[in-house]
Amino acid sequence: MKSLEMVVFTRPFDMNLGAVRTKDNKSGKFNDWIYMFYHDEDGKLCGIVEQGTTDAGLYYRENPMTTKGTCIIAHSRQYRGAFTYMEKGGHRGQEAFRQTGKLDYFLDNNKDEYLDFVNLVIGKIFNTNGHDMGDRGEDVHTWSAGCWGAIRKIMDKFYELAKLQIQKGFGAKFTFTMLHENDFEL
Repeated sequence: MKSLEMVVFTRPFDMNLGAVRTKDNKSGKFNDWIYMFYHDEDGKLCGIVEQGTTDAGLYYRENPMTTKGTCIIAHSRQYRGAFTYMEKGGHRGQEAFRQTGKLDYFLDNNKDEYLDFVNLVIGKIFNTNGHDMGDRGEDVHTWSAGCWGAIRKIMDKFYELAKLQIQKGFGAKFTFTMLHENDFEL
């Protein structure tokens, strides 16, 4: 992240939240990685990396919620303070990381199952929240129209870390770093 000139928070319990989109651009699976890490009071690096998704399920790829196409959060970017953890009311009234700041998006309108990184729009709020996506674990189905997240037992780990940051006095706002697997190539 530092090589991409992105901030890494190093104060104890100040969380780093984000995702890594893989080269597998096919919709419908939990084929990306979501992460959250922090440094403890001794400077030790702690955190989690879990399978998740950063894009819409196949249903919303074929049936976009906007006439301009399916929203895909633009990668290789850091969105400072763009999400707020909410125990209630975050996504459809439930616990979630609610988008409260602007993100950049690709709008893919060809309605197929593959992500196309075209039609970049800057600084929008399309309510692409971070939330749990049921208990099934393999298919995104209609759980995401552009949101990021994972199955419930995984997202519960992220919610617990969010509560830890709040308990330690850093508040409920989170910077989200959206990376792509290509960002790690030399």
